[in-house]
Amino acid sequence: MGMGGTQRSAKFVKYLPQHGWTPIVLTVKNVSYYALDETLNSDVECRQIIRTESLDPLRVFARIRKNKHQSVSTSLDSNSHSRFSSILNRIISGWLLIPDSKILWLPFAVAAAIRLIRKNKIKLIFSTSPPHSAHIGALVLKLLTGVCWVADFRDDWTGGESQPCPTKFHFWSNRLLEKIVLKYSDAVIAMCDGLRQSLQQKQGYTADQSKFVVITNGYDADDFAGLTTISPNSKFTITHCGSVSRVSDPEPFLRAVSNLFQEQPDCITDTDIRFFGTDLFSRLNFLAVELGLEWLIRPTRYLPHRQSVEQLMRSHLLLLTILKTSDEEVITSKVFEYLASGRPILLISNGGEIARMIRSLNRGAVCRPDDIEGIKRTVFRYYQLYQTGQISFAEPLTITQYDRKTLTKQMSIIFDQILQRRLE
Repeated sequence: MGMGGTQRSAKFVKYLPQHGWTPIVLTVKNVSYYALDETLNSDVECRQIIRTESLDPLRVFARIRKNKHQSVSTSLDSNSHSRFSSILNRIISGWLLIPDSKILWLPFAVAAAIRLIRKNKIKLIFSTSPPHSAHIGALVLKLLTGVCWVADFRDDWTGGESQPCPTKFHFWSNRLLEKIVLKYSDAVIAMCDGLRQSLQQKQGYTADQSKFVVITNGYDADDFAGLTTISPNSKFTITHCGSVSRVSDPEPFLRAVSNLFQEQPDCITDTDIRFFGTDLFSRLNFLAVELGLEWLIRPTRYLPHRQSVEQLMRSHLLLLTILKTSDEEVITSKVFEYLASGRPILLISNGGEIARMIRSLNRGAVCRPDDIEGIKRTVFRYYQLYQTGQISFAEPLTITQYDRKTLTKQMSIIFDQILQRRLE
């Protein structure tokens, strides 16, 4: 049984039956959120999904909207309302609720989970975070039922940028909960090796280190079906997929492009820069206006997943910006879909696992965010390759170690080993 829900866990749910596991998904009913993609439901449509009520703000807002019949409002009104509710949710999560607002889901989730465990003779619980409260719910279930439990961490809980703590009280409360989760789980899965090391250090090196395992994010070859032979656009196309934030701040790239266009104005008519999955009122818009690029850079709201994959295949260069103030590694599924596309990647970052990955696989270029001149030269180099017809792409879907089927098999082996140890 799985608690929580993301693209990562949805892919596990999709492929686990191929390895003898029958997943049941426990999650919340529809919430008010600015980015919803109903097409992803196809990955889990043949699986049993149990949705419960919750008192967290995003669920409450969804109920209010439904009661007021706001589902027929314009898409802009709907997007603005969801954005407001998301901001309010973050405020409530940060200050009033520990570890996050999804703690208000747990009374409903735990009650439903106990019924499922008894009825279906569940052998193992899989919880994924964030939200980290999903692990607390799984902890309660393990203590009440004795069922095996695997805790999956996509981001760090404490010490990184993913879960900012407004006060020392918030930090130490989260750190205590984190240590309890690490202690009582039968296995801890980390999204990357840096995160695994961080979690190990928090648990203490006297603990069983074999319980900490890395299973990365990845790509699903099915998502690329019929798209791998698509030719790129006629214009030199640079694409960024995903939201713009303080971690994915596009300012270094935009300043470099602005300088490039001033020095090489002939590039302007042949270049198309696209940001997909960006809110209409994000920092991107203000930067574009400030740098005189608003006529060229037009952000597009969240796209259904298959459409976003198609945009990758229509591009000549993929932009990825990761600006960190801590050592936390954030490696989203987007990174692996970039790699799977075969298109070259321009990573703007101070280093880390993604930079090492791109360099070792020879899949693009890495520039520091303070090296505006270097970013400009790199973009111009790829533009010149495009102009002369010499830009080359790698064969799509060839990095099979990041295929979701391969990763799910690794997950199933961990599940099997935990149950075997229970029987011994």
